[in-house]
Amino acid sequence: MTYSVGVRRETSDPNPQPIRELTPRSIVLGIALALILGAANAYLGLYAGLTVSASIPAAVISMAILRMLGGSTILENNVVQTIASAGEAVAAGAIFTFPALVILGGGVRTLPYVEVTALCVVGATMGSLLVVFLRRAYIVEERLPFPEGVACAQVLRAGDAQANVRPLVIGGLISAALKALQDVAGIIPGAVSGARWIGSAAVAGSIDISAALIGVGYIIGIRIAALVFAGGAFAWLIAIPALTAFHAGGGTGDAATTAAQLWSGQVRYLGVGAMLTGGVVTLWKLRTRIASAIGDSIRVVRSTQAVATAREDTDLSARAVLTAVALCVPVIFAICLGLSGNVALSAALAILLTLICFFATAIAGYLTGIVGASNNPVSGVTVIVLLAVALFLKLVGVSQSVGPQLAILSGAIVCTAAAMAGDSTHDLATGWHVGATPRSLEIGVLVGAIASSFVMAPILNLLIAGYGIAGTPTARAGALAAPQAFLMAKVTQGVFHGGLPIGTIAAGAALAAILGFSDRYLERIGSKWRTPIMPAAIGLYLPFGLSVAIFIGALAHSLFGSENEAESGPGILLAAGLVAGEALMGVASGAMVTAGIKLPIF
Repeated sequence: MTYSVGVRRETSDPNPQPIRELTPRSIVLGIALALILGAANAYLGLYAGLTVSASIPAAVISMAILRMLGGSTILENNVVQTIASAGEAVAAGAIFTFPALVILGGGVRTLPYVEVTALCVVGATMGSLLVVFLRRAYIVEERLPFPEGVACAQVLRAGDAQANVRPLVIGGLISAALKALQDVAGIIPGAVSGARWIGSAAVAGSIDISAALIGVGYIIGIRIAALVFAGGAFAWLIAIPALTAFHAGGGTGDAATTAAQLWSGQVRYLGVGAMLTGGVVTLWKLRTRIASAIGDSIRVVRSTQAVATAREDTDLSARAVLTAVALCVPVIFAICLGLSGNVALSAALAILLTLICFFATAIAGYLTGIVGASNNPVSGVTVIVLLAVALFLKLVGVSQSVGPQLAILSGAIVCTAAAMAGDSTHDLATGWHVGATPRSLEIGVLVGAIASSFVMAPILNLLIAGYGIAGTPTARAGALAAPQAFLMAKVTQGVFHGGLPIGTIAAGAALAAILGFSDRYLERIGSKWRTPIMPAAIGLYLPFGLSVAIFIGALAHSLFGSENEAESGPGILLAAGLVAGEALMGVASGAMVTAGIKLPIF
């Protein structure tokens, strides 16, 4: 099936002149933005379980800065945006997995720098380079829509006009000020909540006071936000009251405490089951494309014939890609060996994870082409891999003290690779629309990913030290929810130590199956409203206050924006500023706490 796209690709000049594309200043600016946006998304992901694509804000910032420096081109801005967005992808892979080591306990309170950095580099390298084999199939031949890729191309093409960064700056200042009043001054609460008994049923609700979450809701829109809200509403307004109504002692004690305990111990596992089902459905839907991608890569590697290609169709060579991926294998082997002490097991894991990463990149790249980079459900794919690896490790007799950590580190590689693949294919799609050189973008995204990998461990440790993770001994007021990391930790613990609420997981899987059949029916009749599984699954798993705030942001888009609002429009840029400002202030607050400043001050 071939999809139509909204922007036509630029044709190449038959007499090409030297172009300004992968320049030293584009690399420096791109890396700087990658570090900043990666830190912002690390905070947002740990706090809300969601990350937002950094490509459009990066493109606008790049155009503004390079215009001041003079002599910029659309292709140079494209490189900056590509490098910058890599920081967000590395952050997504890291925050969904590595904090699970702290949640698992075992004396781990600070994430090890060498292991975290090495695994981020490995995952980022494989995720950003393996998609080279998929670029032509997904972007050129299949013509997947790549909604954010088209939007970024429109933003870059609009660079000939004045780049309007004012809404982005205003949004950032507003959200940073609100976050400062909450974390630093302590005069505004982070959330408002309430609970009461209605008969023997506990009914609880909350709303987070968060400009970032409102910005997230505005960006993702009402269709996705409604599903996130519906998942949260089902968990908190239906499942918890129903379970407490039939629970011994219902109607006594503190309603809020009862609801929170039931959600933490039982109801949130509805989200686990839903994510597992969502991942299986994703793999099934993409079975044909995965097989095709494998066939394409084999043909590329076997080909010995030199073929002249246009600049706009020139990728990194298959030999270079495979050499870089091959260098990742001994790194995985060394880390697994250091933890397990088993040579055969470490070798098997290194080879197995490399193969799995290719499947993960194929899935993530295809999903990005359909729903956009912001909706890439890497956590669902990672949960499936994590569960499979944990079961494998248990079957081969790995101890309970080593197995969970080894499974989490394995999942981190796959998660980072999947996040990078979704980001990379999106950026390659943008480049295809503006006539960029794929090879330049492939080099750029790898540079941005590796640079971000080297600072990810300090950023995570800064945030964990400053806020703590909810449910752990280090948690403080306003602790980070880290929902995906909790999911990874609980699934791993359940495999090795037992105690997984299998019935609740099965119920979540059944709910997801119903959504899947509904989505298929709505797709068949051509409905604008769909029921993809992953947004509802994350709503089942998140605290309800986050879902409510996101839904309010989406309602604001419906009321004050428009359905076809350009992603470079003032509303979207303001929302992006709300996200970035709060996230960066969150990192700053964590730095203050780590430096010994007691927060809040008042």
